[in-house]
Amino acid sequence: MGTKKEARAFTLIEILILITIIIILAVIVVIIVNPAKIVEKSRDSSRISDLASISTAINLYLADNRDLNSLTNSKVYESISGTRKNDGTGWIPLNFTTITSGAPLSVLPIDPKNNQASGLFYRFGVNPASKTYEIDCILESSENTAKQSSDGGNNNSRYEIGTDLTILP
Repeated sequence: MGTKKEARAFTLIEILILITIIIILAVIVVIIVNPAKIVEKSRDSSRISDLASISTAINLYLADNRDLNSLTNSKVYESISGTRKNDGTGWIPLNFTTITSGAPLSVLPIDPKNNQASGLFYRFGVNPASKTYEIDCILESSENTAKQSSDGGNNNSRYEIGTDLTILP
């Protein structure tokens, strides 16, 4: 009277084939996407954004009738050699907390790797007499190297922004 329904289950061979196909697809995706390149690009985006934030902070500092006379003309200030404090004791020795509109940076940005051996750190230089400055860094991603050579600065191996792109060597 009643018919028995057969439950069909996957065999061990079918499951192994499915797992193998998934692994092959995952390997192909990893090879195509290349997560290391994506991480390099994201660090470069962070660097470009950090330099723009520092530049804005310095411009606000100068617009607030401040000068750069307390800084040394030929000195190169590096993010690896100081703290992140924005009160004049950080790696950029300008007191951003005294800006009348408020401190534009809560802390000074540093390079995502901030490593002197690899050259991945930020640099800052000034010409106090002309109230000009330059900030630079190295971009990691090979896709961003064109930005370094076309930024208008004097160093094709570093990405440079500021009001005088010839200050840093």
